[in-house]
Amino acid sequence: MTTAVTATDAAPLTLTDVRKTYLARGREPFEAVKGMSMDIRPGELIALLGPSGCGKTTTLRMIAGLETVTSGAIAIGDRQVQDLPPGKRDIGVGFESYALYPPLNVRENLAYGLKARRVRGAARQVDQLAARLEMSDLLDQRPASLSSGQKQRVALARALIRNPRVLLLDEPLSHLDAAQRQRVRRELKVLQREFGYTTIVVTHDQLEALSLADRMAVMNAGVIEQFGTPDEIYDDPANMFVADFVGEPKINLFEGTAVRRSGGTVVRAGRDGRLAAYAPAATDGQAVTVGLRPQDARPAHDDEPALAARVVVYEDFMEFGLATLEVPGVDGRIVAQLPHGVRWRRGETRRIAARPDRVYLFDTETGTRIR
Repeated sequence: MTTAVTATDAAPLTLTDVRKTYLARGREPFEAVKGMSMDIRPGELIALLGPSGCGKTTTLRMIAGLETVTSGAIAIGDRQVQDLPPGKRDIGVGFESYALYPPLNVRENLAYGLKARRVRGAARQVDQLAARLEMSDLLDQRPASLSSGQKQRVALARALIRNPRVLLLDEPLSHLDAAQRQRVRRELKVLQREFGYTTIVVTHDQLEALSLADRMAVMNAGVIEQFGTPDEIYDDPANMFVADFVGEPKINLFEGTAVRRSGGTVVRAGRDGRLAAYAPAATDGQAVTVGLRPQDARPAHDDEPALAARVVVYEDFMEFGLATLEVPGVDGRIVAQLPHGVRWRRGETRRIAARPDRVYLFDTETGTRIR
């Protein structure tokens, strides 16, 4: 008899210098994953976040055994699995492409793996999980009659019902509408905590990654740009790519010049704008790219360095407002998120500032953070 996985059954997952290179006759080798290393703790939920083509799905497929590993090692617990077939890895996979059995109804799709392993009480487990995911009314339908969002929930349920030691989910919520996405995201977090799955979620949705993950890896062109908690990724980005990719509304990025003073660093931007920044490594006169999150931009006090800006448009979202601003001499526009009750009118000139530790400086050529 197979029992449900508990937190004590969850396994650590370790990737050591994992690489994947695709070879095609007449073409240069393409390295999709370039030396990825991660130590994932038992029961931890990790998000792989990045744009299309960054290598996150290839990484997931290598862990699952659906792609061969060019070099490196993958270990689940104390057992290396990179050379094992998928069925020997004790992994559950939820695919973005659903991968459902068309002749079987939803109940049979969910119960198929349980019955193949002769798990007792399969029907009861199916009913319980279907109720948790609000899909009991779908159990007697076949995949052809389901919407894309419904198929996505069935694929997610089929991965969860295996009670695996490691759970891999490829864009698990991508086909759900906004309301369903919120419900299923919350339920997925509850189930993951309850059963203790060591989980990797692949997503390009930063809200999904930030809300679900214990830690997240931001990927770009086959490498991990930064690996840390959601707070670390958002509040302390390692480079310009991470800062630009994570955050909604997107971070403001504009050119400036660092000026060193005895009291710290000030950044000149535009014609006569200035912002205080905490960046001891910046050199006097250094050309930099300034990063300022809309959430950190605020009305300036009279005696602090600030940017004078003209209001182009103000959008009222009830809980907060978004002001789109033009700063003389700065290419592009800057967005500031204002608290409820603060309304700026089109055509007004306002001064904005931020805490020095919330003004990020990046090397304009390399994109690395100047701290």
